Amino acid sequence: MQKLKSNLLWGLILFWLGVAEIYWNLAPHIAGYNSASLHTSAYLILKSITLVGPDLLVILLGYYLYNHLRKEAVVIKIWLNMLALGCLLSLLLAFTDNGINYYPTTIYNSLFPVLRNSYPLISGIMGGVIVSSFFSAQQVRAQQRLVILAWVMITIPFFNPVNIWGWNDNFLALFYACLFILGGNLKPALKYWRSGALVVFSLGLNLLLQGLMPFLSFDGTTVNRFTTVTNVLTVLTAYALDGLLVDVLTKPSTSYLLSTVVIMTNSSALAVLTTIAGEKLVARSNLRTAVLTTVAIGIAFMLAGLWQWFLARQRVQKVGQQIDDFAAHDFSEQRMFLLQGLKRFGPNLTVAVIAYIVAAALMLLMNNSWHIQPNVGPTYNIFFYTFTQRGSMLIIATLLIFAVVKFIQAISKRYWISLAIVILMSCSFVIANRIKIAARNEPILPSDMAMLKVAASLFSMVTPSLWIGVTAGTAVLIGVVYWLERRHQVAVTFRGHWRLYYLLLAPILLASCLFWNHSGTPLNNLLTSLGNQPMFYNQLSGARINGPLIQFMNNVDVKVMDQPAGYSKSRMEQIVKRYQAQASKINRHRHNDLSQQTIIFNLSESFSDPNRVPGVKLKSSPIPAIKQLQANNTGGVMISSGYGGGTADMEYMTLTGYSISNFSPTLPVPYTQLVGKLKVNPSIVDSFRHAVAIHPYIGTFYNRISVYQKFGFDKFFYLESRNKIRHQHRIDNSPYLSDQTAYQNVVDQLQSYRRGQFINLVTMQNHFPYSDNYYHHLKRYRAMRVSPDTNANEVDEFSTEIHYTNNAVKQFIKQIDGINRPITVVFYGDHLPGIYGNDMAKDGLKLHETEYFIYSNKYAREHGARNFKQSTAVVSPNDFIAMVAKQTNSKVTWYQALLTDVFEKLPAMAKDVQDKGDVNATKAVARTDFVNEHGQLVKERNLTKRQKQLLQDYRLVQYDVTAGKKYTLKYFK
Repeated sequence: MQKLKSNLLWGLILFWLGVAEIYWNLAPHIAGYNSASLHTSAYLILKSITLVGPDLLVILLGYYLYNHLRKEAVVIKIWLNMLALGCLLSLLLAFTDNGINYYPTTIYNSLFPVLRNSYPLISGIMGGVIVSSFFSAQQVRAQQRLVILAWVMITIPFFNPVNIWGWNDNFLALFYACLFILGGNLKPALKYWRSGALVVFSLGLNLLLQGLMPFLSFDGTTVNRFTTVTNVLTVLTAYALDGLLVDVLTKPSTSYLLSTVVIMTNSSALAVLTTIAGEKLVARSNLRTAVLTTVAIGIAFMLAGLWQWFLARQRVQKVGQQIDDFAAHDFSEQRMFLLQGLKRFGPNLTVAVIAYIVAAALMLLMNNSWHIQPNVGPTYNIFFYTFTQRGSMLIIATLLIFAVVKFIQAISKRYWISLAIVILMSCSFVIANRIKIAARNEPILPSDMAMLKVAASLFSMVTPSLWIGVTAGTAVLIGVVYWLERRHQVAVTFRGHWRLYYLLLAPILLASCLFWNHSGTPLNNLLTSLGNQPMFYNQLSGARINGPLIQFMNNVDVKVMDQPAGYSKSRMEQIVKRYQAQASKINRHRHNDLSQQTIIFNLSESFSDPNRVPGVKLKSSPIPAIKQLQANNTGGVMISSGYGGGTADMEYMTLTGYSISNFSPTLPVPYTQLVGKLKVNPSIVDSFRHAVAIHPYIGTFYNRISVYQKFGFDKFFYLESRNKIRHQHRIDNSPYLSDQTAYQNVVDQLQSYRRGQFINLVTMQNHFPYSDNYYHHLKRYRAMRVSPDTNANEVDEFSTEIHYTNNAVKQFIKQIDGINRPITVVFYGDHLPGIYGNDMAKDGLKLHETEYFIYSNKYAREHGARNFKQSTAVVSPNDFIAMVAKQTNSKVTWYQALLTDVFEKLPAMAKDVQDKGDVNATKAVARTDFVNEHGQLVKERNLTKRQKQLLQDYRLVQYDVTAGKKYTLKYFK
């Protein structure tokens, strides 16, 4: 009966601690009270009561463990338990739950629990045990002084700034160490005071203080000043209450108690719970959050029980016994034992250290300066960033390199030679990367391995001095290895089946990258949780933040398309003949040659009308001229497959006519993952004798330099290119060149080349961020209202930006109307800015609608160009090739005839408009959304039989050219 009563009390204390550690971390609505009201007083009183729990447990554990005989064993066991259980829990959650993908430090926290201060309560207990080891039971006076010091440290923050010791920033290990020391000296203190009276006094005074604080705080910032576990009154309450409990409690299972604490305070578990608490199911409701907390605590109790069952296994118990035996020896014997262990595991530890150094060197050498870090800023220290922010990526790369070294050792049984081979391979990899980065601002990719001419060109770029340096370095390495193998040979031996394990480990780890991009799979979840950011849109940045090895492997898992049913050579020839006949039918009524036209595709960065977004209303329209151009010409809305990003995907669709929605989810960015792999990339450029691309920004993003070469562009104008961007005008404080600059560069090109040509213009003026107040706001376009969770100031900033675009477009249209050549402009926004807080499941379609129009200048209209309104209300980017041919009355090829049928007879198509369109995100299953002329979603199964046949033809051609056997390529010429 006594044991049952004791266990129930221990369970109650753990529950008490769990409420304090979980409930308030989930931020229920009650936690938002901070005004001078009784509601706030009630909140503070309730919270202060729950915060007694953690103090209660630590003091009690101090009482039972302070005088433990084998304190080294206690510390080692607590640390191992914290490390093993924390890592196991974090890994399991990472494998099975996508909710923690936004917390890339969670697993890292579990891997280094003390350094990362992941479990301050447990670290404090360990610290208390270590401190207590310096004092014997006979040193009564010294221990009394230690207790006084602990009380002084706890009491001072009550009268001075609460955070004087940094405790309120969750650096609580020192505080909990003080509590542990107080608990270790609880028994002597019981002689001098009555526990019951002290409980009543300290708790009553604390609750009174909490109730008054909302009315004593002048500005509300100090309301929570004393609502912390470090409040001396909270400590006194716990201390006195423990004085009552020690008479009825029996010695607990410390392992079970601390295992439960690990589970309840694990950062991965808290991340998952926070995600659940923020969802509609819970929505941070006080009651529902309390229910969620209770369920979580119950699960923690059960998991800790299962963990105890595991620890009771014979093999695990044997480890515990070895720790006890180690602690039982004196220091000299322990030292000898450690040296023996170091001798045994030293060779593998050396390999691990060298692998870590190589991994760090690979990542650091992707930069040209110690003060360059992509997406952070030019003054960010890359050395600090690599070791403090990207530690998990270093660990993954280290594991891969370690596995390769052990693989070679398992084959050769040569220690130093194996290390030298991997170091030489790493050096070669770095050199190749730096050469390619210098030439193309892009790291080595898997596509380079399949293109021997690229490798040959890289070798041709190696300067004689570098060849000399490489040769000399290789010679030195060979000499050092020869000396080490002769004078300091390390025997490579494998116990049991370890040689087989090492032969399998490296191939398995390296082959795993074949599945890295399968979204929703355990492997993808794990890598995302560890902080892997493929950054397909900017491969160089990916190599810098992930390391070139991880970034290389990120690009291996690329399946272009699933093969459509019925794919064969004969089927493709039938399709070509069908649309050759269709082209002949179309061309009977068309009289112009597309190559004689000047066609301008203008991708306007993030251009979209905020008034289209549900819940957003501007004072007046910032884009009246563009609205008029839409109404008076071919125009409407374009359905984007991106939201807040995905620029290059929309650009790819307009240039090729292929829909991104037909590709595999593992191919989110064709520009960087596909174009470089194909020998031939048919596009609208093939219809012209001359083509240029203009982008008033950095040319390396999305691998545009290489992509435009592949597409056959004759020139590419970008910042720092040989073909200079001129008229570099910026508006107010914006760091981006204005749209006025972009259009002026187009006009320059029109003046320098006076025949038919294709111009691809990508602007940058309206690129994020929208919160830095770059522009002098125009009050005329302020948001009168915005949707929930949308920042009105960001909407104001964006509205001001597109107003400048409106003016620049208006001026540009006037300029091309004065040119006596047929010029047609396709203007479109690539995606909405990611500033709206709307629910994507509800408003997703509206959040993927951008503006577009097609305008032919006066000369073009006089020579056959005509606006049209049939099927133009809602279009896709892949429709623009067919639309511009129709607008200019130009003859079409068989493929353009296919695109014409797709435009005229199929609804607009996009990739999952209820998704945020992150270019780094991939899904397990591809989904195409169809949108009809009325702006309504249509399911593929509801298409007519003829529409389904047309869609199948379209997909077959796209598959054949990009992933198939290229049966139709000869017909593109």
